[in-house]
Amino acid sequence: MTLPDWLTMARVITAFVLLILLQACAHPPVPAWTAWLALALFVAAALTDWLDGHLARLWKIESDFGRLFDPLADKLLVAVTFIGLLGAGLLPVWFVSLVVGREFLITGIRLVAGQKGVVLSAEKVGKHKTATQMVTAILALLLLAFNPTLPAGRILLEVAVIITALITAGSGLYYLARNYPLLISNVRRS
Repeated sequence: MTLPDWLTMARVITAFVLLILLQACAHPPVPAWTAWLALALFVAAALTDWLDGHLARLWKIESDFGRLFDPLADKLLVAVTFIGLLGAGLLPVWFVSLVVGREFLITGIRLVAGQKGVVLSAEKVGKHKTATQMVTAILALLLLAFNPTLPAGRILLEVAVIITALITAGSGLYYLARNYPLLISNVRRS
C-alpha cells in the first residue's frame, strides 16, 4: 500500500473515533475538549482527503484501491459525523437521511459497475458535494464546540444545510443519470 492509501485508511479509522466523541457530545454535561477534539479530528481527516489524492496524482501512484476506497472513506467520515451531529441535536433528520441515502445509492451504482468490470472514479460534481458536506460538518462542529444554542450560528448552519442538501441531491441525480446506461446494460467489460 502507498502513502495515499494509508491516508485513506486513516480517514476510516478517524470516522470511528469521531463517532465515539460525538456520542459523548450527545449526552451533557460534556467536557469542552470533547467537541474541540472532534472538530480537530474532522478537519485533519478532511485535509487527508485532499492530500491523498494530490499525492497519488503527483507521484503517479493512483490505484484501484484509491479509486474505490477514497470515496468510501469520504462517505463514511461524513455519514458518521452527520449521524453524530443529529444525535447532538444540530442537524435535522431529513438532511442526514438525504446524505446517507444518496451515499447508499452511489455505492450501489459503484458495486454494479464493479461487477461489470468498471471502476468508477470520483467526478467533479461529487467532489463539490463532498466539499459542501465537509464545510457543513465543520460549521456544525464549531457550533457544538462554542455554543449549540447560538442564534447566529444556528441560522448559518441552516443555510449551509439547505445549500448542501441541494448539491447532494443534484449530484446524486447527475451520477444516476450519467451511469444509467451502465446500470441497465447486461454487458460486462473485460
